[in-house]
Amino acid sequence: MKRLRPEAARGDLPPAYERPVLHTVPHPSPDRPLPLRLADLAVAACTAQTVLAPKPDPLALHAAELLHAPFASMAEAAIGRPLDRRLREQLGRLGRAGEQRALQAGAPGKRGALWSVGLLVAGAAATNCRSDVETCEAAATLARLPDGGAPAASRSPGGRARQYYGVPGAVGQARSGFPNVLGVALPALRQSRAAGASEVTARMDALLALLSTVDDTTLLQRGGSQGLLSVQMDARDVLSSGGFGTSRGRKAFVRLDARMTRNGLTAGGSAALLSATLFLDFLFEGR
Repeated sequence: MKRLRPEAARGDLPPAYERPVLHTVPHPSPDRPLPLRLADLAVAACTAQTVLAPKPDPLALHAAELLHAPFASMAEAAIGRPLDRRLREQLGRLGRAGEQRALQAGAPGKRGALWSVGLLVAGAAATNCRSDVETCEAAATLARLPDGGAPAASRSPGGRARQYYGVPGAVGQARSGFPNVLGVALPALRQSRAAGASEVTARMDALLALLSTVDDTTLLQRGGSQGLLSVQMDARDVLSSGGFGTSRGRKAFVRLDARMTRNGLTAGGSAALLSATLFLDFLFEGR
């Protein structure tokens, strides 16, 4: 089925999806030090994920900008260092400090992005950006190490959902080397581009691929098992209808969006993994 540009089926979309969005691939100057370049790409990835939302919260965009300093610090800490517990605990301290800074500035926390993207930033710095697979392997090595300063899982909503429903969540994704990023979202993103889709459509298809496969703990805590299953099935319906770039897929997407809005569902885990996907894509495909 022929793919359409995002604006081609405006009659099928809620008004919020008609606004301009950030859709370029960033190219930081090669003269910038590596930690700053990695932080530039990480913030660009978090921002690109945020503006795909129907009504992006200005505070969420501000929160993405506030992550530049902790991302740069994580990258700097990992350069030339062994992937050991000492580095893992330093990264944990930097991430928690970054989250606290965002909260103090009145911006919502970005714990998922700091965990997923932060580990990948450190992995890229530690491996000198050799490949997306090596970056994910290094991130997984760090994720599997203990962090004595980390709060107990029961203190976070995502941690409680992981324990109650027995799902891996973002922690399991990182410890396993981000399988849904490498094996699901990145292929969906690149296949959509190769088929002639716009950048916005390709990113939406990547998000839908994540929504259809990830046991998202945010969805679980807000909607339980039934809420998670309904979103996964609706996302698969969009993809089987041709994806976000076709008229049938767009109509299926509107139904998915309406159901999530009606039931008060959000997918923070999938959103964080989309940021991770875009970071790897910007870093390796955009070079």
